[in-house]
Parts: sequence; C-alpha cells; structure tokens
Amino acid sequence: MKTIKLLITSLLLILAVDTLAAPSARRCMILPVRDSVGGALGYEVFAKIEGYLKSSRWCYYQYNSEIINILSNYKKNLDAALENPKVLKLVSEKTNAGSLIKVKIESLPKGVAVNMQIFGANGKDIYFNEKIELNSDDPGLIAQTANNWLDQYEKQIPYDARVLGVLGQQFSIDLGKDAGIFTDYEVKVVRPMRRRKHPLLQEVVDWETKTIATGRIIHVGESLSQVKVLRYEDKSLIQAEDWVLISKNTKDSEKRDLKYDPVEGNDRTSSFGRLGEFGLALKIGTGSNNNSSISNGTKSINGVDFAIAFDGELWVTRNYWVGLELEKGFGKYSKDAGNLVSDSNSMDSSRFRLLFGYKYLPMGFFYGPQVDVFFGYGSYTHGFDNQVADGFTEINFSGLLVGARASMPLIRGVRVYFQFDFMLDPGYEEDVSIFGSAKDTSNFHVAAGVEYKYGPNINLYGGIDYLSDKAEFASDGTKVTVKNTALKGGVKFAF
Repeated sequence: MKTIKLLITSLLLILAVDTLAAPSARRCMILPVRDSVGGALGYEVFAKIEGYLKSSRWCYYQYNSEIINILSNYKKNLDAALENPKVLKLVSEKTNAGSLIKVKIESLPKGVAVNMQIFGANGKDIYFNEKIELNSDDPGLIAQTANNWLDQYEKQIPYDARVLGVLGQQFSIDLGKDAGIFTDYEVKVVRPMRRRKHPLLQEVVDWETKTIATGRIIHVGESLSQVKVLRYEDKSLIQAEDWVLISKNTKDSEKRDLKYDPVEGNDRTSSFGRLGEFGLALKIGTGSNNNSSISNGTKSINGVDFAIAFDGELWVTRNYWVGLELEKGFGKYSKDAGNLVSDSNSMDSSRFRLLFGYKYLPMGFFYGPQVDVFFGYGSYTHGFDNQVADGFTEINFSGLLVGARASMPLIRGVRVYFQFDFMLDPGYEEDVSIFGSAKDTSNFHVAAGVEYKYGPNINLYGGIDYLSDKAEFASDGTKVTVKNTALKGGVKFAF
C-alpha cells in the first residue's frame, strides 16, 4: 500500500512539471559524426561512441527516429546545419536531450584532428569543447579519445539530478535505479542563480548557486525517485528545475558496494569550468654574486635570502593562456672569496615575467599529463649596495624568454612538475657603470616540485627553484655571475 501511495504521489508530481522545462544535461545524444573522407571514419566512430553512451550510467541516451527525418532536410549541407543553433534546438526538443554531442574528424597528412563540442538544449551554450591531433586514424583510438572526454564532461555537469515537481514536503527527481542510487541516500537541493560565460568564448564556465534544502530518498524507481525534505537551508521553497546533489551520508548506504559515485572527489557547485588561477608563495634560499677578471682575480659574496612571489594565469581558451609572475626578495650577503673593501652587502631583488603559453594534453584530458610551451618577456633585477672597488652594484638581465613546463599525476590529487626556461641573448644593465657593456650574456631558470589538490579551488605546492644569470665582458676576461637556489612553497586559488 505504501508503495502504491508513493507511485501515485510521483505521478502527481510529474504532472505538475512545466512541460516547457529544459531537458537535463544528463539526457544526451550524439549527432552524426562528420569527417573529411565521405563518412568512412564517421560512421564507425559514431557506433562506438553511441555504444559507450548506451552502457553508461551518467547518460540517459536519447534516440528518436524523427532526427533522421529532420537532418535529412539538410543532407546537401549537413555541416552547416549542425552549426545552426536553431537546428540544434529543434533536435533537443524532439529528443528531450540536454547534451548534444558533436564530433568532427579532419584528416591530416599524418593522422587526424578530432574536435568534440557539447551544446546545451538551446543550441547556443557550449558546455564542453576539446580538440586534439592524433597520429593515427584508427576508429577505436578516435572513439576512445571521445569517450575520455565524455568522462571528463560528466564530472563537470553541476548536478546529479533535477527536481521534477513538489508536493508538500516531498519532491521527485529524475534519477533512479538505473543510475545506481538507493533509498536513504541524502541529497542537497541547490538553485542556479546565474551562469557565467567565458569573456572571449561562448562556453559556460561556471554557475552561481544557493543551497535551498536537504532531504532523504524514500523511494527509488527505475528512472525516478521520491525525496522527503529534512530541513530548509533558505527561506526559498523547493521548485521544479532545482538541482539535486546526491550524497551517501547514511549508515545503510555506506554498507552497499556500488560502482556509481556521483560526487566522489568533486564539489558539483563549483566544478563547471574555470577562468584561471593565481598563487602566493614564500621562498627561502641561498644566493651568490661573483665577479672575476685576470688582473683582480675572483671576488664573491653569498648569503641567505627570502622572497615573496605572486603568479597568475588567465585561460584564454582550454589550450591557450596568459601568465604573470612577480617576485620581491631581500637578504644579507657576506664575503665568500677575494680581497673586499667591505665584507658585507645588502641584497634587494625583483622578478617580472609576462608569459603567453599553449597547453598540450597528450591523453586528451586535464587529469592526465600536461605539457606547456611558452614565451614572453622577463626581467631579473639583482640589487646590491654600490661598492665599485669590489665590483658590486645593482644589475639587470631582461629580454625575450622561452620555456616549457610538464606535469604528471603521481597519485590521486598529487602531481609532480618540472619547468625549464631561458632568455635569448638577454640585455645587461648596471645601476652604476663598473664593467660597461657585456659582450655575451646568458640566463636560465629551472623549477621542480609537487602539487597537491587540497580542495576544489585550492592547490598547495612546494619545490625547488634555481636561477642563473651570467655576463662576460671584452676587457680583462671579466665575468659576472649571479645565482640563486631556493625552496618554494605556496598556495594556488582557481577562479
């Protein structure tokens, strides 16, 4: 009798839903896969991706034979039709799909370029956009790359289910046994307040939400579930189209061995894309300033120094980024070698780097290895008290720099990174002229360390940083070398 009442209640709730509501992003379909070889690749790749979607638990695969009739009207120019938001919106309406998956394959002299875009129900919003060049045109490899992207996209969907309707202190959601959920699971209801798009692209990168209530699942059907409200967290009441995040904070549910974990390792309210990140760090290390010549021999000072560093990145697209690095250091150096007029010297350093980079994803998604190549402008200032007789003054190395950075996951939440960059024939300047114009200059910088994902928007990192600047002069075989080795630790915030 109780089950019958729950089914009747669910039916009433479903009937109360606005029929014009946008379909869930977890209802997906794949559009015809387009290629540049007359469909020879596209059909086979389509079949493999479709098979994956049908067997997945996160996607309610939507297929409708009317789609063939709709798209057949654009047979002569299907590529243009699939770029038309009105056509995509019509497809969404006919299939009730909230995620329209579009894959395009372009043949290259060696291999193929694969692009996947996922559009929202309105045909305009881009929820996902990735592109990669593969050295092979094997349909299995292409399909597996697309499936990896779909796994990544699933983690970015900002909800596990949506509210279908509300009746008193109960409401229904569009998720059931086929998604691997059971009774007694706790849920959190949040309401999307505003969506944020990338300032340069049409991609939706984030959502602002507020928490409305928490509840517990009391009945689970094949594709629908019934939830009872436990408490309200806001003055607002639950309404249709609110988002639902599934949790397992119950003793009963913890005993069950399930494969489906919709919130594992993610904060669904904030994982729908980022615009960039910025970080703050502290450095402690040792440095040296060495000048040598045939007539005066070697004069050197060294000591301990400290620095505060800021760095930030703005992601223009998923692959291209702009970076800024600032650093201010200070220290006290003392005599290391040679006959010096003064045995001590104060150090005051600064660093400025403006970078433009490209991110390459060997496996096609961000959770795997990452390789960045970049170029930009760099300036390193090494400030010392003016001691002309000893050959010490403030010097600056600046110019065009190039470099690369690689990172790789070690264990879950932990990545190791390595970076190397150098300046191309950097300029050399002295605050007080001692040695004059440099005949030859060089610069290189190396960094390595470990990064730990502390939270959805916070990464902690630590490592070692090494910098070397060198100038050689035509007269008397004079050389000036400034080096610094430091331990660096800090925090990065995504936004």
